[in-house]
Amino acid sequence: MAKNPELGRYLQGLIRAEKARHNLTFEDLSQRLARHGIRQSATNLRTKLSRGDMSAQLFLALAKVLGLRSIALGELELRTVKTPRRE
Repeated sequence: MAKNPELGRYLQGLIRAEKARHNLTFEDLSQRLARHGIRQSATNLRTKLSRGDMSAQLFLALAKVLGLRSIALGELELRTVKTPRRE
């Protein structure tokens, strides 16, 4: 699957904004996830967020522990990403 940099930036911005709004650290997020049986170290979360690359399952779990009730996708613009042709 081709990576889309705009999606990565959107994920980064959303999670970072909510993390800051609640004054949480990556360690806090790690502990909140662990309460639900999801094991992610603070370092692992930081790395995934800095790359803007995480599974949909992890994204939804983070959204839940951050207390997100909805996600405004109207701000997100998707542009076509060209992928190399396989022969």
